[in-house]
Amino acid sequence: MKRNTDLIFQHLLWRGLYFFSVLLLNIGIARFFAAEKSGQIFFIVNNLALILLFVSISLESGAAFYIASGTLDASLMAHFCLLWATAASLIALAGWWVILYFSHSVYLADPEFLLTSFLFILGVLFTTYFTALFYAKKEFSLPNKILFGVNMFLIVLLVIGRNQSIIRVHFIQIYFSCFFIQGWLLRVFFFRKYSVSGIRRFPPGPQLKKVIRYSLVALVANLIYFLVNRIDYWFVEYYCSAKDLGNYIQASKLGQMLLILPSILGSTLFPIFSSQKKSGNTLELTAIIRILFWINAGICFLILCSGWYIFPLVFGTSFNRMYLLFALLMPGILSFTMNYPLAAWFSAGNRMGLHIRGSILALLIIFTGDLLILPYYGVLFAPIISSAGYFCYYCYMAYRYQKENSITWRDFLFIRKSDLSRIREAVRNKIQEPAAGNRVF
Repeated sequence: MKRNTDLIFQHLLWRGLYFFSVLLLNIGIARFFAAEKSGQIFFIVNNLALILLFVSISLESGAAFYIASGTLDASLMAHFCLLWATAASLIALAGWWVILYFSHSVYLADPEFLLTSFLFILGVLFTTYFTALFYAKKEFSLPNKILFGVNMFLIVLLVIGRNQSIIRVHFIQIYFSCFFIQGWLLRVFFFRKYSVSGIRRFPPGPQLKKVIRYSLVALVANLIYFLVNRIDYWFVEYYCSAKDLGNYIQASKLGQMLLILPSILGSTLFPIFSSQKKSGNTLELTAIIRILFWINAGICFLILCSGWYIFPLVFGTSFNRMYLLFALLMPGILSFTMNYPLAAWFSAGNRMGLHIRGSILALLIIFTGDLLILPYYGVLFAPIISSAGYFCYYCYMAYRYQKENSITWRDFLFIRKSDLSRIREAVRNKIQEPAAGNRVF
């Protein structure tokens, strides 16, 4: 039991430290480049992330589902992930070049930028795939130590090089290269620790087809989900100033930081929801939703009370609109907080169609609202429209879950004494089971 508790603690500790380093890095970039330039950097990353999502085909989703169900070996899947990531990165680079060409970007004639864009895509794919495979082996600390270490290196570089023009001029290239270093280290350590020397095998063809089929369905869901979260970036970039874009992206990224705990719990409890032993999972799910909601509601309240002073102090004076934008985004953040466990529940039950329909509803609301309102009323309406879309998405998912499980809306909100013990016991019971990747039928 002690080892089970240690595994949970390591996951939360090192994943938390990694996300803390992400927050520090965002602050460093914001202070180093101010709102206008930092907004441009994150907007480039946003465009690359969309391309990356397409070429990844969400392979990690299918792998995680079948590894958790005990029908796929993680070590065999690693070889296919390595091959796919390399080929997909080349395809993505070609697509990125086409986008730069038609947008008449100044980066088109910069071979250094194109090379590091390729390294960014390859590194993120390696990171996504091999982190999932490490988790399948119940190795939580090592991948997050690697991610944390590389981020801290970049933060130190920003601090000591803040007055160096070479860092400012070549920062995007350095930033992208660090993603590759993270992914490459994860790949090296995974194969060193788990791969059988001299054996390079893929999963059997029929099994691989199932993984890809599931992944393609997940790709549709993830693509829509990505657009729900990021489509407002393109509208703000087109209709508002560069400074407004920087303020809005930073407010949005801070909101995403509040979704870290829901995402960690979702990835930790996904195997429970996808296992055949589903007794009691309905009570566990509603307990998770209640606890997550009140944790993030408390954090939002503290930020609401102090953010007007803290944001300019921490991020810099150019982020003078960040507080109001974040405050208007809070209802959407809390809606997303409660929606994470619901999405994990339906996805684990191989019912991503509900997830997709809910995401489409939110996307239509955000797209239509941004298109009709932002040109006339500006950036302040972007978080209002996004919050409305997120809330409708949550209401749809909660309604479907409520309809199938005979619970009331009160069950999503009011804390019970047994909530923490129920979640803790669920996680411990799952970790006690044999690793899914070692059970091949």
